[in-house]
Amino acid sequence: MAENGNGARRRITLPGNITAKDIETLRKVVHEASGLVDNDQNTRVQAFLSSVQKYFEAPQATEVTSPGQPRVYRLGDLLKEWDTFAEEAYEARQGNKPLGIKTGLDKVDEEIGGVFQPGLHSIQGGPGVGKTAFALQVACQCGFPAIYVTCEMAPLELLRRIAARVTGTYLGKFKSGELEPDQAKAQVRRAIATCPNLAILDSTRGYVPAFANDSNPNAMNLYDLAETLRGDSPHVLVVIDSLHSWADKALADLKEYEYLNTAIGSLRGLAAALDCPVIAITERNRQSMDKGGVSGGAGTRKIEYSAESVIELDSTNGGPDANGEVSVSLKLSKNRSGVIGRSVELRFNGALQRYREV
Repeated sequence: MAENGNGARRRITLPGNITAKDIETLRKVVHEASGLVDNDQNTRVQAFLSSVQKYFEAPQATEVTSPGQPRVYRLGDLLKEWDTFAEEAYEARQGNKPLGIKTGLDKVDEEIGGVFQPGLHSIQGGPGVGKTAFALQVACQCGFPAIYVTCEMAPLELLRRIAARVTGTYLGKFKSGELEPDQAKAQVRRAIATCPNLAILDSTRGYVPAFANDSNPNAMNLYDLAETLRGDSPHVLVVIDSLHSWADKALADLKEYEYLNTAIGSLRGLAAALDCPVIAITERNRQSMDKGGVSGGAGTRKIEYSAESVIELDSTNGGPDANGEVSVSLKLSKNRSGVIGRSVELRFNGALQRYREV
């Protein structure tokens, strides 16, 4: 309790669990604050509270879910949105225009319900199976603006991988100097021309949150970047590579369970605010590294519970065949828009960073 000059008392609530060490710190702060000479009592109290607060501040997992507000709909309120969807769905069915974000792999698109629905989608798999290659290929082939948030790999490396896939030139040749400069330049420009609406956000240099916060509303954030990139397009795709690395950059002082849950909530809010799919590459836990499973995401069960779909990529043979391709099974362990547990057989060429259907 704190007492003012009139004898009235005011309860001061301090954040966090108070320990003996905290009490000792508080005593020191009180001693320091007693030297304040401002005659205005309110100013003194506020200065005291500010000086105390900094010693008890701890990282808090603040879940930002949307720049808008919740809304209650009467069923009739949804008619305009439904009528628009009905027309768009029919046009898409007739082949006039796509209804949303696709993978570019026909069988996979059929299994996910035609397009990725707005919401969070998790891509999981063992090391080296080609998770980044798959997500990058989807971002390039989705047919709409896409922003690829890379937290682990340099943007130039991703550009090399796109060039390898598009031109059919082995990835190693873009690194070794085997290609003549004019040839290398031409091939990269050819690759860029196939996905002019793809942007790469280099988050290896620092954290970019899903939304701007009130203290810094002009800070770079995924929502504003995606909206700018979208322009007049009805759809946009956000890819996070990877969920764990992105979350760790923001809230590394928290426990993994806490910062992952916070990150998942923010990405779900981002998907809702943009009305778009957010694809997140997700690490597997050690127990599920080889066998996989819908609960294979490392750190928290919210990965599978919050996702619209959980896509698992697993190698099904011992190594590359004569064409340099590895057999990979794509399994939908969770699928809110289709059948659960269905698999699509793919081939992955690591040298070309290319997936294809069998």
